[in-house]
This record gives sequence, structure tokens and C-alpha cells, in this order.
Amino acid sequence: MDISTEIIPKQSLGGIAIGEQIDTVVSRLSKEYIVIKALNCAVINEGMVTAYYDDAGIISSLSCNASFRGSYLNKLWAGMTVSELMRNSTVQVAWAGYVKVDNVDGIGLLLPQAQDDFENLLDEFDADHIFEELWIYKY
Repeated sequence: MDISTEIIPKQSLGGIAIGEQIDTVVSRLSKEYIVIKALNCAVINEGMVTAYYDDAGIISSLSCNASFRGSYLNKLWAGMTVSELMRNSTVQVAWAGYVKVDNVDGIGLLLPQAQDDFENLLDEFDADHIFEELWIYKY
């Protein structure tokens, strides 16, 4: 299984899907992936992908860091800068702790807690600010 490519908002990240059972996902991974399970999350390769799951083991959301090589339509990825985000999108909105772009639901770049709201992205962040995490979620 290659978990370093496809991103589908509201659905999956690198072939791991929201709604899947975490133990099934972990059993599919090859030995090249190191999985550390903690309370309600499984961290794969030091956060390249993290799967968050409920008490029944059902995945509810996914995140990735800059070591994940995939993107959403070559315009949104973990590790991108504000300037890259501005070039690749027309609308940026602070929503539920994420930067939501172009009104696409179910995908966002994690905002720092101290900067989780903005009117204009460039008023709050320098152009070289890096968004470390990208999230896939259903809500």
C-alpha cells in the first residue's frame, strides 16, 4: 500500500479512508511503515499520516505532515507556504481551526491555535509561513 499520494476531501488520504477500521488499515500497511498507536490515534512514520479514530476503532479524520508527498489537485498539500496557497487558490477562509480554500469542504490546512481566525490570510501570516499539517474530515 502506498500512503503517499492521493488526497480526497471528506474521504481519504493516501488510500486510508474515513470510516475504515484502524486495525484493518494497519494490517494492510507494509513493513516500511512504522505505526505507533496512542489513545484514539495511529501515527504512521512520525506523522507522515495520522489516523484519528473512535473507541470502536473507526477512523473519523486524517492528517498528514510535509513528509507526505501527495496533494489535492496539485494545489493543496502539507508543508505549503502562504504564498503558495495564495497562488493556488482564490478564496481562503478560517473555518473550525483550518484554512478552507475555494469552498472545498472536508479538507483544510491546520491553523496555529493563536492564529485560528483571520479576515485576510496575509494580514495574519507572513508569505513564507508554512502550514505544517493538512487534514481530511467529514464535518
